[in-house]
Amino acid sequence: MTASAASGPSVASSGHDELVARTSPSRRLLLALALSCGVLALEVGGGLLTGSLALLSDATHVLVDIAAILVGLGAARLAARRPDASHTYGFHRLEAIGALANAVMLIGASTAILVESVGRLLSPSAVDAPAVLAVAAVGLVANTTSALAVHGAERHTEATRVLVLHLGGDAAGALAVMASALIIMAGGSPAADPAASLVIAVLLALAGLRLLARIVHLLAEGVPSDVSVDAASAALHAIPGVRGVHDLHVWAIAEDLPVVTAHLETSLGADMRRTLLAATEALRRIGVGHATLQLESAPCGQGRPAPAASEAPGPGSGS
Repeated sequence: MTASAASGPSVASSGHDELVARTSPSRRLLLALALSCGVLALEVGGGLLTGSLALLSDATHVLVDIAAILVGLGAARLAARRPDASHTYGFHRLEAIGALANAVMLIGASTAILVESVGRLLSPSAVDAPAVLAVAAVGLVANTTSALAVHGAERHTEATRVLVLHLGGDAAGALAVMASALIIMAGGSPAADPAASLVIAVLLALAGLRLLARIVHLLAEGVPSDVSVDAASAALHAIPGVRGVHDLHVWAIAEDLPVVTAHLETSLGADMRRTLLAATEALRRIGVGHATLQLESAPCGQGRPAPAASEAPGPGSGS
């Protein structure tokens, strides 16, 4: 606890340790990387030999997957570094920046495939459907294994979700390629092959756009989805000895590292240390492991009052 000469004591919660001790999903990412490299070689070779745009489209996504995994590996390793004098909160934001780059790559690759698919739909060409089916089946197994490996990581953040979206999208793509091959083998039109690519591209682009919006919200220090201003305000107002809360901010360093800062107006004679401990514990119960709180005997005039529970805004509101 440190003293503030102007208005009272302030404290950063013991959850600061959470800003240092973070686990990296590197082993799982390395497994996904190895599998993706194998699938890329298989699908590029298979697509060129069979003339399948669907296979080549899926190979393009696998190539983007490899870049995404490399970005994710680099970001995860850097994010695990301890805070220093230049980055006092550590390097956790690098995970979100890496996820942002991966989301943009996903949308870009999907858009390119969509354009190519439309062109091939207008003038479809014959493909070796049995060979396409065999290659896509191998790709399905490998991509599914990769997606499950990354999804099974201990931490689920936007960084891991965008990688799961990359890898899971390729698994879905492999299913679509298999379906198009079966249609062609059953006597259907060769247009089934680019049609499968078109469906894959549209679905992945839409998913990428939704994920991009969430990552930008995090980087813009928006209120995290699982800790609302309403909940933080109610938790702090309920503490004995707290008569008012102002300058309340709820944001996140990384998706799983929500942060609350606030000024608490205390009643005359309130036990400062007990109030601070009660406040940090109340916030921890709603999922906030790191808080910086300042206690004041009178409003300092900084920030606006946080509404009490009866008048608090709905979840996700900012301050």
